[in-house]
Amino acid sequence: MQLTFSGANREVTGSCYHLETPHANVVLDCGMFQGGRYAEDKNHLEFPFDPAAVDSVVITHAHFDHIGRLPKLFKDGCAAPIYATEPTIELAMLNLRDAVHLIAQEAKERDETPLYTPEDVEKLAAFWKPIDYHQETEVANGVRAYMADAGHILGSASVRLESAGRSIAFSGDLGNSPVPLLHASECLTSANTVIVESTYGNRIHEPHTLRYSVLKDAILDTIRKGGTLLIPSFALERTQELLYELRTLLTTRQIPHLPVYLDSPLAIHATEVFEEHWEFFNEEARKEVQLNGDLFRFPGLKLTLTADESKAIAQDARPKIIIAGSGMMNGGRILHHLAHYLQYPSTTLLIIGYQVDGSLGRMLHDGAKEVKIYGRITPVRAEVRSCGAFSGHADYPRLMNWLHCFVARQPERVFVTHGELNSALSLSQS
Repeated sequence: MQLTFSGANREVTGSCYHLETPHANVVLDCGMFQGGRYAEDKNHLEFPFDPAAVDSVVITHAHFDHIGRLPKLFKDGCAAPIYATEPTIELAMLNLRDAVHLIAQEAKERDETPLYTPEDVEKLAAFWKPIDYHQETEVANGVRAYMADAGHILGSASVRLESAGRSIAFSGDLGNSPVPLLHASECLTSANTVIVESTYGNRIHEPHTLRYSVLKDAILDTIRKGGTLLIPSFALERTQELLYELRTLLTTRQIPHLPVYLDSPLAIHATEVFEEHWEFFNEEARKEVQLNGDLFRFPGLKLTLTADESKAIAQDARPKIIIAGSGMMNGGRILHHLAHYLQYPSTTLLIIGYQVDGSLGRMLHDGAKEVKIYGRITPVRAEVRSCGAFSGHADYPRLMNWLHCFVARQPERVFVTHGELNSALSLSQS
């Protein structure tokens, strides 16, 4: 077997691996490179393999840095089946349909040809094939795939590919267990080669128990200041966990009722997928669904689907919470909220996800005093808080715990990927 690393090399985004055997070509993930823009220039480069020769595609999960170049792959000649869990298939199509409009908008602003079109996205619908956890499936001639729950987002998977007695285990993105809705990351074992992510390979997150206290304190401080709590959130998983936690804080009367705007059509539709596939939740969350029904709705929650509804939020002068995408603040509705609210000391910006180098989110995380949004300088007078306990990615101890799954039959080699240089090097030395 020959493995080519075609993305996420000493960086976090653009995950893509090409596996070639004497009888088959398999691509695992096909993600977008992301930074300051939704679609960076290098996404337009040719793949380092022939898309038309690909026999199958396997997708670990529906985040854009793992699926964002799928339409380009098929536009460039691929016509292979795409294997993924059922929730991943549904969330991936939602994500791609949402992002293609941002990509078109960026291309128009820069007088460029879009990376792909809505028609290219819709062509993918015919190629998806659902695959279940814990069931070996032949995905190409002589290549079998086995998926385990990665605990990262709904339907996320770690994947082992095996051919002719040789195997490669891919961690995918591993979850920051325990989390409110999902199972802990499951083990893969007995692989000749292991590829492990390293997003937080040099970090130890705050205890998960801090999630509620950090969120509660930010809300109570926002009410005290009479301001606005801005939460840039990834539409898939992070938003649903936030809604669950807000509902818990309200039902246990730890916070008073206040307006909570979910200002993301993608997150709203993704929440519907979560509600449909609650069988993928952990045991505690499944029991709660059976006892109390919907985990994501509560008094005061306002879903803003249209652009006009989004713009009208600024007219609400009450203390409030705005949850909007994108999570790295490189596009989406969060931008016009940042442009409006960052100038006010009564605003709190709560960063709860990874911010890639070069993104607006990283600049704000690192303490920028002013930022450029929509081509205009915006002063940053808001309080900026960050909390790693909300992260959807495993930290250093959790990554090492997953690697220990291979102790009984140690792999010949371990490759560290999906991490910025310092993080990846730190984990590789460990």
